[in-house]
Amino acid sequence: MSWLGPVLLAWLLLSLPGFALLLASGVRLPVRWGWAPVVTVPTMVALAALLHLLGLPWAPVPVVAGLLVTVMLTAAVRAVLARRRAAGEADPAGETDPAGEAGGPVARLAGVDGEGAPRALHRSALLSGSAILLGLLVVGRASRHMGGIGTLNGSYDSFFHLSAIAFIRRDGDAFLTTALRGIYGEPTFYPVAFDSLAALLPFDTITSANAMMLACLAALPAAVAALVSTVVTEPRRLPWLALAAAATSTLFLSTAAMGLVMGLWPIVLGTVCLPPALAAVLLVMRRHGLARLRALALAAGATLGAALAHPSVFFSVAVAAGLAVVVHGALDLGAGHRRRGLVLIGLAVGGLGAYMVGAATVLGGMSITPPAGVGRLDLLGLILADTPRIPAVVNPGVLFVVPWLLGLFGAVVAVRHREAVGITAAAGTLAAVILGEITDNPWAIFAPLVNPWYGARERIAPLMAFLLLVLMARGLAALVAWAARAPDRAAAPAPEVSGTAAPDPAAPVPARTRLRLASPLIAGALVAASVVAGLALPGRYPLLGSLAYTAYGLQLSPYVTELERDFIEETAAELPADAVVLGDPRDGTTLYWSLGGVETVYPTMASPLTRDTRLIGRYMTVPDDRRLVCGALHRVEPTYLYRDTSQYAGWRLSPEASSPWVGVRGVPAHLLTPVAQEGPYALYELELPC
Repeated sequence: MSWLGPVLLAWLLLSLPGFALLLASGVRLPVRWGWAPVVTVPTMVALAALLHLLGLPWAPVPVVAGLLVTVMLTAAVRAVLARRRAAGEADPAGETDPAGEAGGPVARLAGVDGEGAPRALHRSALLSGSAILLGLLVVGRASRHMGGIGTLNGSYDSFFHLSAIAFIRRDGDAFLTTALRGIYGEPTFYPVAFDSLAALLPFDTITSANAMMLACLAALPAAVAALVSTVVTEPRRLPWLALAAAATSTLFLSTAAMGLVMGLWPIVLGTVCLPPALAAVLLVMRRHGLARLRALALAAGATLGAALAHPSVFFSVAVAAGLAVVVHGALDLGAGHRRRGLVLIGLAVGGLGAYMVGAATVLGGMSITPPAGVGRLDLLGLILADTPRIPAVVNPGVLFVVPWLLGLFGAVVAVRHREAVGITAAAGTLAAVILGEITDNPWAIFAPLVNPWYGARERIAPLMAFLLLVLMARGLAALVAWAARAPDRAAAPAPEVSGTAAPDPAAPVPARTRLRLASPLIAGALVAASVVAGLALPGRYPLLGSLAYTAYGLQLSPYVTELERDFIEETAAELPADAVVLGDPRDGTTLYWSLGGVETVYPTMASPLTRDTRLIGRYMTVPDDRRLVCGALHRVEPTYLYRDTSQYAGWRLSPEASSPWVGVRGVPAHLLTPVAQEGPYALYELELPC
């Protein structure tokens, strides 16, 4: 099956609900397709909660019906508010700039401030379409060596999400605390937005997960375009600047690595929601009165959407929000507003203190990523070039020279003009780089700072990338403005007429002026060259797309080979409906559930999560006086046993990680009746030992 159809369908599922709601509400935002995912996520989460309360299944028909009702209600509310506005009341529906200023960037792109609405809409459509095509180009490059949309992602985390999708489909429940009861054995919170969206796609679990992950990567350039279009106030150059930023976002590989290689799919969805959330937060402090309330509502909604996709992204937004407060406090102090400035800085310091306490206590066990083990300067180079923690991938630093130089130039311009958004973006970029360095810092006192991101720099890197792109766009805008102020011709005096001297139109333009006029074109060409080179290099997206799918041995060893997957699918189709398969999940047993639909004792590769499964895993064949193991076996009732004795068996790849299932591997032969076998893969009917 071609990747294009499933990915386009997944992209529509990810974007269309949010886009329809934005249209129905009348909120005029630039690049609405870029804002759409951050609206879709909270909408779907709310709808999942409603269907759960009503006892209706999470399935395409109820979900589509619920979305249609939501869109119609939103349009009805908008119509009521419009009638009130026509009667002379204020515009609560947010028809103007969400920041409330007629001259703000959102209103300008929507056709206010002297530009015709049709022309502005054409620009917005062209920008959105170009960004979407960029995303599809990235997906095309990444899928080049995937082996097909239905190829199994061999990362550890992918097996968890495949089982999660299967449970959501079987139980018809996508509620945040009950969707994964089949995995955890009890109600447990988990951000299932990605899994619940994938569960709605009409493909098998593997194809659905791959399609949704690739759709997230395809949606990212449009989200970046939405960010830059919203916060960089150059109305007539917004499409060009935003498109340049969207294209440059393809240079950064952390998000693609998390999706294609690491199987961290929920945070990939959260990363797509991060740019519009940053845009909304950066706008809040620029507004006053009712306009600020509107901007606060927009920021709260966007932040909620990002947090529901993955909580780690909330903390990335919080970093930007906290720095925005500090920057505005400092600017207020400089402008003589001492009381307001001190209050804002005090709020930021108090927030940082509360964060440190919470990160060290509530989130104390989340720093689970091992250090990179490289020198400080080497690590800085890896961070600046956004090189993932994947030894097989080398992201050439030369690709990032132009974006960083333009970003530094944009930061200088922002500081000189005391621009709150630009200064905040610069501070946020620096903060993200420092946080990335802290992920490899041996001093325990710094660990709480990066706990919300699991101590992994690739989860922090998107914050750096997106804020750097804002600065880059600001730098390009400054170059355009500088070129626009250049004289067209040298002011060489011509013969005097009536006592006045006029510039000679035939005089040559000095080289310095020509360079000034060409500077935006040169910078744009260098950005384009970097983007094209980044997309063309085989060691970037094509390599990332192969590491967890087909090119085993470079980065990962396969938990499940293609031959083993075929064996599991074939034998699962022959098992009775009440079958329960037991086996070391690191041997691939989880696919009996996620792909074959046969219940398994261990649906994920995580250590056993319930008392019964812990007892069975370690002590299945060990006699016990209180018959604890026998009680667990009779409650779980496994009927079949799967074994993998290949070189990629879990206990061969990592004996320590497979130790919780040592009892399962020790089941004696007299309790087993062969059902099927192909090479090192075998399925047995199991007789319980008691």
